[in-house]
Amino acid sequence: MPAAAKNQDHRPRVAAERRERMRKRLIESAMIVFAEKGVGASVIPDVVAAAEVSQGSFYNYFRTNEDLLTAVSAELSDEMIQLIEAAVGEIADPVLRVATGMRCYLHLARSQKLLARFLAAGGLRVLNQQSAVFRYLPADLEEGQQRGDFAALPLEIVLDVAAGAGLVAISRMANGRTPKDYPEKIVSAMLHMLGLTAAQVASVLAPSLPKLVPDADSLLARAQARADAQAADE
Repeated sequence: MPAAAKNQDHRPRVAAERRERMRKRLIESAMIVFAEKGVGASVIPDVVAAAEVSQGSFYNYFRTNEDLLTAVSAELSDEMIQLIEAAVGEIADPVLRVATGMRCYLHLARSQKLLARFLAAGGLRVLNQQSAVFRYLPADLEEGQQRGDFAALPLEIVLDVAAGAGLVAISRMANGRTPKDYPEKIVSAMLHMLGLTAAQVASVLAPSLPKLVPDADSLLARAQARADAQAADE
């Protein structure tokens, strides 16, 4: 094959890789800006400045604040599901699955300050877009109720209470120091609400959790590294 043809063959791949790198940088920048300014602000100029791109280049990828927010939320949701599913996927007991999944979610937010700040800033708006994070919870709650482990409360009420408690806990972790066992205390309160005895709660909270470490190329890791570098330069 002539050299000119070979060069032409790889051009689409190089262009696609460049485009993906730019999209990643914009999403990283958006996560940091949303965490600082909230999801209600008009952040496009700040994201353009943080990513060091032209406004015209930005609009090749996203059109609105909502597009940005959806992209950040969807990517974070997928990454969090992968990390949490690795910890709960093999658990057969629905009570232990619920307790472990909730603990993992809160510990992940506690260990990833930028994530906690983004989730706290987004509130219910982001939580609704991150519904995939909770897609297993209703089925696990229902199974636990059918087995008689959980109180027969309306699932929508349980989910509303869990969402509210989770948001308050994340806001507290994002904005101050919390004890290492703070997630366990929140989950303990939730499990008591669901009708478990003190002994049952102690039993399902006893197992140690695996260390939840985001992949180095994940949005969680990339954005946190950029936020740390920016803080060090200030």
